[in-house]
Amino acid sequence: MKKIDSVLTHFVSQPIYAKLQQQTCFRLLKKALPASLQRGILFIYVKNRTLFFAVKHPAFKMEFDYKLSLIKNLLSTLPPLKEACKAHEIKDVKAFVSKFAPAPKAPGSTEPRYTERAHGTFEVHAESDEIKAAFEEIKETIEQNLHP
Repeated sequence: MKKIDSVLTHFVSQPIYAKLQQQTCFRLLKKALPASLQRGILFIYVKNRTLFFAVKHPAFKMEFDYKLSLIKNLLSTLPPLKEACKAHEIKDVKAFVSKFAPAPKAPGSTEPRYTERAHGTFEVHAESDEIKAAFEEIKETIEQNLHP
């Protein structure tokens, strides 16, 4: 694994792979953060030597603002992170709530799914024709549910 990382680092250091190096920096930085912060990140980017975190919710932004010193400390002290992010010369770290949050998942069907347990084999002893017709309709519905 270390050999693969060293080969990858060699290739990433070339200028044509600047975006790959940037993504490596972001991936390592995200791994170094606490899990509570990792869950809130939508995306990361660098602009004008400022590292921006786009977060999902204002609560995550508050947590990022509270832990900005931790993030700055990680950038300056962790050797793999320092090496991967040195090309960006990051001087500041900011977080903001993104309006590009992922769309909520569509709720599944709320119609209950069950198998028909009745057999529809009952006799109708009603005297009224309307009631007999209603029971016959119920028998047909049960039959349809048994054999969809």
